[in-house]
Amino acid sequence: MVILAVIPARGGSKGLSGKNLRHLGGLPLIVHTIRAAQESSRLHDFLVSTDDASIAQVAREADASVPFLRPAALATDEMALWPAIRHAVECWESAQGKVAGGVVVLQPTSPLRRACDIDRCIARFLETDAEICVSVVRTHDSPYFNIVEPNPDFPPFVRPCLPAMIEGTRRQDRPVVYALNGAVYVVQRSVLARIENQFRFKRLAVYEMPRIRSIDIDDEEDLNLAEILLTNRCGHLSNDA
Repeated sequence: MVILAVIPARGGSKGLSGKNLRHLGGLPLIVHTIRAAQESSRLHDFLVSTDDASIAQVAREADASVPFLRPAALATDEMALWPAIRHAVECWESAQGKVAGGVVVLQPTSPLRRACDIDRCIARFLETDAEICVSVVRTHDSPYFNIVEPNPDFPPFVRPCLPAMIEGTRRQDRPVVYALNGAVYVVQRSVLARIENQFRFKRLAVYEMPRIRSIDIDDEEDLNLAEILLTNRCGHLSNDA
């Protein structure tokens, strides 16, 4: 199976201006993801999809392929991710004269993700015959234990997200839950055309990543935290587990 990765990196960002080119550990944010893709042993090819000439230049200087600039209509704040991924895959397939069997999405906002995370998520995708496999992190916040929502019948009060919260009090007795960390998505090419919401697919598998590599950068605070975590990783305080 040909596995193609797409690194989506549009120029605009509401939460953190110029996010994909902000520096982390002395490198532009997008370069961390490019390096992880380059070090992957399971990717056959990867490309960067961007509407921004500056991002394209930085990506090319890091030896990434940027075969086109994304159309402006696919790079607005309102546009979902998947149409841009479909566009990138179709352009690659047309240029290469072959069809990808699996598509990997690597967002630059997960700079601490490693090549081993990409490879293990792909392996999980293949071994489970999933339609989609996503990277996740185990979370302490749980709808079975401590997540509440506004109660529309009794404002301004809240209610449990799940009735199961009312039964028992020990977190240890609750089911394990995961949060999508946004680092790796692996998708069957055959279902890419109809993806709008990954949760609508029954064969949804997960690959669990360590918390230290699961930061998803959305604002300045996230970037500062990532700098601390990266420093710790360079100091050999984390491992591949």
